[in-house]
Amino acid sequence: MYIIRRAYQAKPGQGRKAAMLLKKITNIYTESGQRGETIVYYNGGTLPSPKNELNRVYMQWTSEVIDSPYREDNKFPDLGDVEEKLYQLLDDSDGPITWIEFWEEVK
Repeated sequence: MYIIRRAYQAKPGQGRKAAMLLKKITNIYTESGQRGETIVYYNGGTLPSPKNELNRVYMQWTSEVIDSPYREDNKFPDLGDVEEKLYQLLDDSDGPITWIEFWEEVK
């Protein structure tokens, strides 16, 4: 089993708004059958965390296999303008605004 975590760096004070938009995106992917249950979490500064983790938003899900999203039979769900709204809240001032991490679960 693989754990896939996508991270987003939101602008200061925009972590919660970004998390709410990201939750809408994960619901679209789940409803379209692209993914199973996905959790979204963030720290907007009200909880203890390393300074570089402030305003970081994560979405995380599990998968039996790691497939290319560009595989021939894959159809991307329509996200409307939600993704565009999310990207307006992301901080590109110091490094990437988003990245993806792959982890292998130990059972």
